[in-house]
Amino acid sequence: MKIWLVQPSEQLPIDPAVRRLRTRLLAEELASRGHEVTWWASCFNHLRKQWYFDRDTTFVPIKGVTIRALKGIGYSKNVSLRRVLDHHIITNKFKNQSGLAERADIIVTSFPPHNLANAAVCYAADRHIPVAVDVRDKWPDNFVDVLPTGLKGIGRLALKYEFHKRNHALTRAQAIYSMTEPLLSWGLKCANRKRTNYDRVFYLGSYRESDTVVPEQIQRLIAERLNGCMVVTFVGTFSTYHNPEAAIQAAKKLQSIPNLVFVFMGDGDLGPTLRKMAQGLKNVVFAGWADSASIAAVLKQSHLGLCTSGKTSERNFLPNKVFSYLAEGVPLASVFDGELRDLINKHQFGFNFFSVEELTLGVLRLYENRELIEKMAERARSFFNEHCDAASIYRNYADWVERLAKDSHEYNSKLTQLKK
Repeated sequence: MKIWLVQPSEQLPIDPAVRRLRTRLLAEELASRGHEVTWWASCFNHLRKQWYFDRDTTFVPIKGVTIRALKGIGYSKNVSLRRVLDHHIITNKFKNQSGLAERADIIVTSFPPHNLANAAVCYAADRHIPVAVDVRDKWPDNFVDVLPTGLKGIGRLALKYEFHKRNHALTRAQAIYSMTEPLLSWGLKCANRKRTNYDRVFYLGSYRESDTVVPEQIQRLIAERLNGCMVVTFVGTFSTYHNPEAAIQAAKKLQSIPNLVFVFMGDGDLGPTLRKMAQGLKNVVFAGWADSASIAAVLKQSHLGLCTSGKTSERNFLPNKVFSYLAEGVPLASVFDGELRDLINKHQFGFNFFSVEELTLGVLRLYENRELIEKMAERARSFFNEHCDAASIYRNYADWVERLAKDSHEYNSKLTQLKK
C-alpha cells in the first residue's frame, strides 16, 4: 500500500542520534511491512527552531520512507502568529503538491496543525481515500488558552473559521486516533459522534536505548556531578507548555541539601529566564540539547523525572518525557491532570504535586527514603514493559492502519458494485 503520513512538527530522521518519535516509529513499522510511506513534513526543525533545508526538499532517509519537506517561514515561539502563518504556507503547498503526487491508499494526518489536517482530510474525501486523524493537542483552543480571561471570548470569535476547520477535519475522518483517552474523547466531541471500533488510543511510547557512544561532555557530567548524588531530571523544551520553573524554585529551597542535583536537559524560549533564575544555585545543571543516547545515560543515573507545566497550559495529556522516564525506570513527579495523575495514583510509580511546596516536600521525602525510590523505580519499569514499549505500540498502530485501509477498500468495492 501507499501510505501518507502528514506531520510537519516532528524532528526528521536526518541525524541518526535524533530520538525516534511517533511518526518516525510508525513510518518505520509500516515500511518494514513492505508499504510505501510518504511523510509530508516541514523544512523547519520545530524543537530547535532551525532550518533543515532552505527549500522544499524530497529525500529517502529510511528504506521505504520518502520525506517531502515543505518550506514555510519558520517561527521562534510555539504559540505565535508567525507559526500560524508558517502552517498556512505549508498547508497551501500541500494542497498544490498533493494533487500532483502519486495517489495514496490511506492517509494518517496529525492534529495539530488543524488546517493541514483539514487539507489532508479534504484531499482524501475528494478521492474516496480512507483517512485517520491522530489527535496530539487541542488546536486552535491552545491559542485561546494563553489569552487573558477577558479576551478569551474575543479570541474564540476571531478564530471562528479555524474552529470550523478543526471540527470539519475530525467530522469527516473515518477514524480518530490519539495519545490518551481524554484527547480521544475531546476529538470525538469536536466530531459530534460516538466512539467506534476504529477510534483508538496509542500511547506515545518509547524504547530502551541500547548501549551507544555517549558524548564526552555527558560522560564528564555523570562522573563529576551525578555519581553518588540523588539526581532529579527534567527532559524537554523550555516553553509555556512544559515550563520547569517550579523545579528551579524547588532546587532553591533545597540548595543546602548535600548530594542532591537538579539536571535540565533541553532548551527553548524560556531558557534565558530559567538560567537567570538559577544563577548561584550549585545544585542546578543545564545540560543543553542532547541526543537520545545522552538522555538515556543521564536518566540511568536519575532517581526522579520531572513533568512540569505552565500555568496557562492544558495539562490533561501524557508528554513524551513520561515514556522516556519510564523506559529507564525513573519515578515521576508530575503536575499533570487527568490520565497521568490517575496512572501515578493507581500504579504508584511516582507522586503528583500541585505546588512548588509539594514538589519540594516530595523530593525531600524520596531523598530521605532510598528504599521507596527503588520500589517506585521497579513499578515504573513494570508499567513500561506492560503498556509503553514502543515496539508493541507501533505494531498495534500499524495493524489498525492496515485494517482501516482494508475495510474501507472492501466497503468502496461493494458500493461500486451496488451502483452498477
